[in-house]
Amino acid sequence: RHNILKYNSEMAYAREEGIQEGFEEGHQEGFEEGIEQGIEQGIEKGIEDKSKEVIINMLNEGIDYNLISKVTGKTTDEIKEIEKSLRKNN
Repeated sequence: RHNILKYNSEMAYAREEGIQEGFEEGHQEGFEEGIEQGIEQGIEKGIEDKSKEVIINMLNEGIDYNLISKVTGKTTDEIKEIEKSLRKNN
C-alpha cells in the first residue's frame, strides 16, 4: 500500500514536472517565433514605406504613372491611391 502511494506521488510529480517543462519549451518557441514574425513584418513595412516615399517623390517630380509603375513594380491604380491619399492629407 505504501509503495503504491509513493509510486502515485512520484508519477504525479513527474507529470507536473513534464507539463511545466513542456510549457516552458512551448513558451520559448512561441516567443522566438513571435520575434521572428515581428522582424519580418517590420522589414516588409519598411520596404513598403520606402516604396511609397519613392512614389511620392516621383509624383512630385511629375513623372508619368506608367514609368513609376515600371520602376516600383506598383500598379497604376496603387500609385493613384497613394496620390489620392497624399492629396487628402494636404
